Amino acid sequence: MRLLCCSGTLEGGGSERQLWRLATQIDTSRFAPHIYLLHRRGVFLEQVPARVPIHAFEADEPQRQRHLPGQIFARQVRHLQRAIEKQQIDIVYDRTFHMTLVTSRACRRTKTPRVSVIVSPPSQDFSRSRERWRWLKKWMLSRAYRSPSDTTLAVSNSVAEDAATFYRLQRERILVIPNPVDVPSVESAAQATVPSNPMAPAAQASSTLRLVVVGRLSQEKGQRRVIEAVSALVQRRPEMKIYLDIVGDGPDRAQLEQLASTLHLESLVCFHGFLRNPYPIIRSASLLCLPSDYEGLPNVMLEAMVLKTPVVATDCSGSVKDAIGDQQRGILVPVGDVQALARALLESVDNRLQTRQRAEAAYDWVIERHSLPPWLERMQRLFSDKVTARGRERAS
Repeated sequence: MRLLCCSGTLEGGGSERQLWRLATQIDTSRFAPHIYLLHRRGVFLEQVPARVPIHAFEADEPQRQRHLPGQIFARQVRHLQRAIEKQQIDIVYDRTFHMTLVTSRACRRTKTPRVSVIVSPPSQDFSRSRERWRWLKKWMLSRAYRSPSDTTLAVSNSVAEDAATFYRLQRERILVIPNPVDVPSVESAAQATVPSNPMAPAAQASSTLRLVVVGRLSQEKGQRRVIEAVSALVQRRPEMKIYLDIVGDGPDRAQLEQLASTLHLESLVCFHGFLRNPYPIIRSASLLCLPSDYEGLPNVMLEAMVLKTPVVATDCSGSVKDAIGDQQRGILVPVGDVQALARALLESVDNRLQTRQRAEAAYDWVIERHSLPPWLERMQRLFSDKVTARGRERAS
């Protein structure tokens, strides 16, 4: 079966990572995977094996100086439609609402079954986006997710419930399949040398707190609040050595660097930028902070749990709340509450035994629910069923 995995790029985001993982690790005795990109760029490009063909809109379509509203979208749909027809694709898979807008129309024209994944609560993710013609795109997405011949997935129950309300869908039409973690790969990658931060020693001494935040540097990810919490801790516990590693890049980097400077934290906060392998830093940290305003099912939280790094997170989604449990597998704090975050960080330091027990419980929880092989088998079974069902429809 020819599977076409569609994405805007193969940059280092969680959705791109999951799509790359599916395309490169699916059972090749049953599937012939292809990748389709709107823009041929991203850190995962060089990690795609030669056996997986890559098709790209930008590579084939010349750029035009001027275009009418909707013209680029129409060209993308036509280009994807030609790729589906030329490669004789049996099923299409995508993971972002931007891509679903394109795949849904192309698949409707080619009568190709489609599986689309909603990765974040659209009441937050779509509503906060800077999309032009938002009302029209919302209507188009609602139609796409409602299509009886296609399948809509969500990464968590809370995302599914939010999507059903936002797009006015029947909740039972949205299938929940949580994100997987490639446990052996994460554990192996974490053994590499920790990226240099001369300011921060390994977090071994009881008087040392080394924090790490991983994610796109943008307002909804909440890095600002962690910097402010570190400032509060420095004033409250001047004898404690506190270091903050910020991994990732994005539009707010300059503002965050300025904030650290304004609070006189230049020697305590290290901005690493985007790292292809953030796992050594996560493994060596005292705590991973997830300070987001909202999330779907954050991969970095699951990966930290695999590495037995304790997690302090905001109560930003039902999936995060489920992962943390009743403070059994981490600490949950209210969204936007800097003082509560500071108190949670101190609690983790002052109660190291309980913090370690939570990390052990989190590891067991992830291994039981988010291992990669069961996820791959479930996705492969879903694809096979969709293609078989479409074949029966055509035959009849």
